[in-house]
Amino acid sequence: MRERICELIEHVADADRCWREMENFTGIPSKRWQNVSRGLQRPTSEMIEAIGQVWPQFAFWLVTGRTDETSGHISPAQEQAARNANTIWKAG
Repeated sequence: MRERICELIEHVADADRCWREMENFTGIPSKRWQNVSRGLQRPTSEMIEAIGQVWPQFAFWLVTGRTDETSGHISPAQEQAARNANTIWKAG
């Protein structure tokens, strides 16, 4: 799950201030997000719940590692691919 949380953070937060942004998004102290990312602590239920509340489209993927696009459960990579495809389509 730590890897998926790191993937989500890379997707939703600016690299230069990702810990502060995660704190602002979720109300969970930035140091705790850093600790999870560095493998110093496991994600807490509070963190998982906060991600699910802020980004419900990623909740199923976060917990299971699977997606279900027909039900709106996607991964950050799928969302980025859709954005890129939309940008290419608009540019063409």
